[in-house]
Amino acid sequence: MEFHIDKAKVLPKSNFRLFLEGLKNFGVLIAPKKKKEKFFFDVIDDTSEVEVDYTRTILPPKKFLIPYRRERFSYDVETLEFKDNFTPENQVIFGIHSCDLHGISILDSVYLKENPDPRYLEVRKRTVLIGLSCKPDDFCFCLSTGTAFPDGTNWDLFLTDIGSDYFVTIGSPKGDEIVISLKGLFREITKEDLSLYKKSTSQKKFLFNLDKLPDLGRISQVIELEYDSEVWEEEAKKCLGCGTCTNVCPTCFCYTAVDIPDLNGKKISRVEFTTSCQYPYYSLVAGGHYFKPKRSARFKHRYYHKFVGYSYQIEKLGCVGCGRCSAECPAKISMVETIKKLRGVEDEKELREAFNETSTD
Repeated sequence: MEFHIDKAKVLPKSNFRLFLEGLKNFGVLIAPKKKKEKFFFDVIDDTSEVEVDYTRTILPPKKFLIPYRRERFSYDVETLEFKDNFTPENQVIFGIHSCDLHGISILDSVYLKENPDPRYLEVRKRTVLIGLSCKPDDFCFCLSTGTAFPDGTNWDLFLTDIGSDYFVTIGSPKGDEIVISLKGLFREITKEDLSLYKKSTSQKKFLFNLDKLPDLGRISQVIELEYDSEVWEEEAKKCLGCGTCTNVCPTCFCYTAVDIPDLNGKKISRVEFTTSCQYPYYSLVAGGHYFKPKRSARFKHRYYHKFVGYSYQIEKLGCVGCGRCSAECPAKISMVETIKKLRGVEDEKELREAFNETSTD
């Protein structure tokens, strides 16, 4: 998104609570909350519960765009009368980090491009997205995936912490509407504000442990060439097949559907729910055939989908580097470490030092 000086304001942190209260005028307010040392997006009644100093939530905000369990429709088995109970509400999702904004952008590409999903489209129309700058931890590798900043995604407002204020960039007409409606809370930007904003943006890359970041150059080709690599079997031995990695992923969208009858068997509800390519039954088809009976094949499939399949489907990587899969994996499997093993480079620092020695000989 091209930056214009008139497309930004400054929100003093002293007005932050009033800002959150004002957002409620535009829909149900959803924001990060904390519970037992974990963070999660939830509906906010008391704005004092909103957490801004967090690295990641357990689940991405996509659960408010694509619920993990949703009824598609219901019907009467005798009259065959169908009923649609879909009633979306206006909502404001606040505090979305750049990686999750990229995750939503990927979902937009999947659900809205060729055959738009009418429900997803309606929810997106009713949703305001407000981003928030963040500080990475050792699980984050969004700098490698090119998703450390919100550029190239669709959002309405983005707040960057510049000390005692937030630098607020405006990304849509809806964002303009919010700022105009709450104009008493903002002030015009100064040269000092702009300088702090540029400094904050420039310094973000130094917050990462650069030696631990994976090199994703030509990663699609590397993974395809390593199709028969022993790494898949080696890593899959640790995998529990629990599906945690896909359930916490901001870009996974696989689902299945079942018909659930009521107690008298007269009303049937068609229910869709999120599933995982890591479950054995996911590749089961009629006749009892499993397309991916081995856990290692399912393990490999996820990497192929993220780093190869998405490249053909939406012309970008399907991983946004949020680190959730590694942070939440009960078997402590690291996607970054797996990628480094496939590349044959497990220590970027050692590789760089070896290169420097060779280039100076």
